[in-house]
Amino acid sequence: MSPMLLPNSVRDMSLFFGLTEKDRDDLLVEGSLRHYMRGQILFRHGEAVAQFYIVVVGLVQLYRENVDGSEKTIDLFRVGQTLCESEIMDACRHHRASAKAIDEVTVLVFSAAWLKNTAKKHIAFALNLLSLISKQAHLAEVEAEHQATLSAAQMVACFLQRICVLYDFDHRSFDLPYSKTLIASRLGIELETFSRALVKLKAQGVSVEGSHVRVSDLKRITQYVCSFCSVVNACSTHQELVNMSEDTASIKKVR
Repeated sequence: MSPMLLPNSVRDMSLFFGLTEKDRDDLLVEGSLRHYMRGQILFRHGEAVAQFYIVVVGLVQLYRENVDGSEKTIDLFRVGQTLCESEIMDACRHHRASAKAIDEVTVLVFSAAWLKNTAKKHIAFALNLLSLISKQAHLAEVEAEHQATLSAAQMVACFLQRICVLYDFDHRSFDLPYSKTLIASRLGIELETFSRALVKLKAQGVSVEGSHVRVSDLKRITQYVCSFCSVVNACSTHQELVNMSEDTASIKKVR
């Protein structure tokens, strides 16, 4: 397929930083587009690892099924994000989790051999890939720490902050891009616990009605969450929120 038909969020993704436009497009043209309806499975836990995926349209859920049949969401992948690179590069033969389409999804699919060969051929790509895998591992460590040290309300508030920055939402008022059930699953908490956490967040200036979120005091909610996090000084989300808070304060002074 023509790389020009892909969204900029795919063509400009960090995985291709340092490559010439021609090299990048020559690599992208080797992929094939696949379309999935809501609820369709991309791959299942235990199946052979054979392909690398780039999300072009929609949202993909990576999850594991518990013994009782319930799902534990490991991660959510939106446009411009990738799946299976870690499994491919550490020679994992079988998928450690399953993946399915949350809504209508289009992915760009490459063979596992393509990923390995591209990393061998292009040093910039290899370094970008290593950085991507390293960031994923670091995020997993941070989330494990949060599970151990933060309350459910603080974890929910942290997740709302990440959503706000990730989607470039207005921090004062935005709509949740995912269902509450999916967010609760992603955070590893029960839906009832998630609902109770939202009630507690009202005292911190965060109100959620349906899927709409309002934040009356960004500085307050940031302090409520980030003052308990050991990686706050290296957190890009926190820094972005601090900048937003300072910009809001500056605007108020001007008025």
